Amino acid sequence: MTTLYDGIIFICLSLLLACAAHSATEKPTTGHPLPPWQSLQFEEKAFWATATATLTLFPDEENRSLWHFDVLSSVVNNTEQINILFEAGSDRVIKRSRLSRGSGQRMKSYQYKDQYVLRERRNQTSDPALPPEEWPVSSTQEIPYPATKTDTVITSPYLLMLIAQKLQSLGPNKSREVLVLTDRNFYRVKLSSGRGIPIDVDYQVDGRSQVSGERETLAVSIQVSPEGRLSDDNDFSLLGLIGDIIIFFDSESQLPVQVLGQAPRIGKTGINLKAVTMRTAEK
Repeated sequence: MTTLYDGIIFICLSLLLACAAHSATEKPTTGHPLPPWQSLQFEEKAFWATATATLTLFPDEENRSLWHFDVLSSVVNNTEQINILFEAGSDRVIKRSRLSRGSGQRMKSYQYKDQYVLRERRNQTSDPALPPEEWPVSSTQEIPYPATKTDTVITSPYLLMLIAQKLQSLGPNKSREVLVLTDRNFYRVKLSSGRGIPIDVDYQVDGRSQVSGERETLAVSIQVSPEGRLSDDNDFSLLGLIGDIIIFFDSESQLPVQVLGQAPRIGKTGINLKAVTMRTAEK
């Protein structure tokens, strides 16, 4: 990236942080409408590999106060499927699972209890017809919540995309703090909304029309810090990005068009929106 672009990003992030310092923390509210998109596909090309991630959001059929957030990501021969069930109003995770496929297959599930998170790992058996949910449990762990939790919502890294979506819709100078559980580590995350910068976009809508060119944006910065002592190595990331992250939203369509952060071994990287499926009107 050019020196000018780096300077603009620095100014943008600085303004976001300055605005956040003077704004009150937003309390999550109930009754949030679904965003205009149903699924988003992001893509990053680096060297000889292409990484893609498709995010899908839909309400639970039996309980409309609960939403499902599914993520399917792939890079080279490795894929990961994440399923999250959470409260639509608060973004509090109820349960989630992660199925990883590569040289081997394993599934991790997390159930969010009152006093702890129950983490279970299952390994693939020799029976290919056996679904992952029925693989034998290889390890079980109760992960206690941090003492500093109080009333702070415990959520998931990928749900930060949705939380940022809600925050930017409220306009600039808004902020919110949540706690995030990765595998076994807790992090405190502060999201702050502000003005963005023009972003060049090029994505497909509903498999038909193409949107390209420069778009004005709003931005949400994401600052992450460990909450207490980490159980494992630092493992927080969003779409593979680490460090301070900014999500840019098209000012008109409110679509997240770029996620900017640091990519391991690459440096500053912008992961761009490549395709979107818009949501049909709810009856």
